[in-house]
Amino acid sequence: MKIPRVIFKTRVGDHESLGGGCAIGGAWKNVSTDDLFKGKRVVVFSLPGAYTPTCSSQQVPGYEEKYEALKAQGIDEVYCVSVNDSFVMNAWFRSQNITKVKPIADGEGKLTAGMGMLVYKPGQGFGMRSWRYSAVVDNGEAIKMFIEAGRNDESNDNDPYIQSTPETMLEYLKKIGSLKKSQSRRSE
Repeated sequence: MKIPRVIFKTRVGDHESLGGGCAIGGAWKNVSTDDLFKGKRVVVFSLPGAYTPTCSSQQVPGYEEKYEALKAQGIDEVYCVSVNDSFVMNAWFRSQNITKVKPIADGEGKLTAGMGMLVYKPGQGFGMRSWRYSAVVDNGEAIKMFIEAGRNDESNDNDPYIQSTPETMLEYLKKIGSLKKSQSRRSE
């Protein structure tokens, strides 16, 4: 699946000076999917929302912890996508001490919709958000996706977090790395 072409409104250069995650002093910067994905092999993971329990306690810290192991498997970057604005994503990453994984604030949900992962979550008062998934993206093409079971618009799900873990991703990357090495040895 080709990654949809999207321009993200990001904040750069903000510093926390008002407390509570509020930041000032920066500027808006447009960042495109080409800027993020072209000529790179990246891991992308998406989640329902910043500051939410599973996202904050497991998923984001888990990918941060496994960042170097993912890079060792030929990954250039690790991105976290959420249908939140850049102020929220930046404040959340600052509050979590996340410095390696990069946030992608998909405030309008355009990337998420283009990936077929936009869901309605009225039960939590979220509105439109991302279903939880992870993907390997090679030069703008999602070559493997791990999508949590039960995708729905009912909002009464148990918010599964089994398939899109960094451990699952790392296992997959090691497996395809081993296959490539094995194929390379056979062709010699």
